[in-house]
Amino acid sequence: MRHFKLHHVLFLLVSFTFAKQAQAYPDFIGYGYSSCITCHYNGSGSGALNDYGRALFATEIAARDVFPKKMEEEEIAAMSGFLGSKPLPWWFRPGIKYRGLWLKTDPGSSNTMERFINMQNDVNLNFFFDKKQRLALITTASYTATEMYYGKQNTWFAKEYYLRWKQNNNLWFYVGQLDNVYGLRNIDHTAVNRRPLDLGQYSQTQSVVAHFTYPDWNIAAQAFFGNAAAEDTEKQKGFSVSGEYQVYEKFMVGASALTSQSDITKWNLLAFTTRMGLSKGSSLIAEAGFKEKTNKLANTDAELGTYALVETLVNIRRGYNVLSVIEHSKSNINKSSPEQMKWSLGGLLFPLPRTELRMMATNAKTYSDSGGTQDAWALQGQVHISY
Repeated sequence: MRHFKLHHVLFLLVSFTFAKQAQAYPDFIGYGYSSCITCHYNGSGSGALNDYGRALFATEIAARDVFPKKMEEEEIAAMSGFLGSKPLPWWFRPGIKYRGLWLKTDPGSSNTMERFINMQNDVNLNFFFDKKQRLALITTASYTATEMYYGKQNTWFAKEYYLRWKQNNNLWFYVGQLDNVYGLRNIDHTAVNRRPLDLGQYSQTQSVVAHFTYPDWNIAAQAFFGNAAAEDTEKQKGFSVSGEYQVYEKFMVGASALTSQSDITKWNLLAFTTRMGLSKGSSLIAEAGFKEKTNKLANTDAELGTYALVETLVNIRRGYNVLSVIEHSKSNINKSSPEQMKWSLGGLLFPLPRTELRMMATNAKTYSDSGGTQDAWALQGQVHISY
């Protein structure tokens, strides 16, 4: 496949009816929730949960083993607020999110390494200018530890801040710094459809988003201008569009496209996505796409590569799931280049409200025309606390 004309693709995407991309937990389509605006302030699904999302997490996603059997779900939902059952003023909703990762590479070998990484340290402060929340200011302050944030470590920074305006039930606008509109925004920011495409944990961008929402389809279009903390030469400026269409209940198909460039790098991205609910709590999601990257400083031809991700969530019982993720990536399909394969298998657990645990084993391997590398194994454990 030669270089594709992305502006033609963007025109086609706008012309047809697709729907909104899913981001934070696209797997939850297995519970019948295909629209992210139901639970998140951001219609693309990332960021803080709204009141309904908090209650839903407590009463349907998380296990209820810590609660007496006679306690009603309505009582559990009433305890899901930031201060439990104590109400907050209508104009203010705070939140706190922490995610930590225990990682052990090459287990059982003499080269094994083990470390703990504080991956996410977020404080959400969300303000509303009317009781119906038609106009809102959504903000997230984060603390970065070992992972760099545009050259800085061990510092607080403004991760996202944007105004959200609900023009009517079918049209929302977002103005400020927030995540890119593109693809399935799964929580693993190192996955092939995220950080390798410059869509990682800290890739928020100053932008304007128009989001159209309807029962069977949604579409979001974004013009963006780069992260405020980046150097001017590094800021990616461009346009993206993403959407899905509900073929039938719990089955969505969609597509995304993005074109952007800085003084250093140019990106053209195209993805096709699907999400399917298999049974209550169980789902299959997938994203496959093309990634065209041009190093403008090297004055070389663009590299057109491919990537794919298939993720399966199998619900064992409420709060306890088996998670499997298969990833593939090839940097250049126009000539010989290595291919990366990765398979992760483990458990995704929500043992009690506000808490998520992940336990995964991963196997990664690189193939080339001359052979392949040895299998790289790793063990991971994550804890996510959300208030």
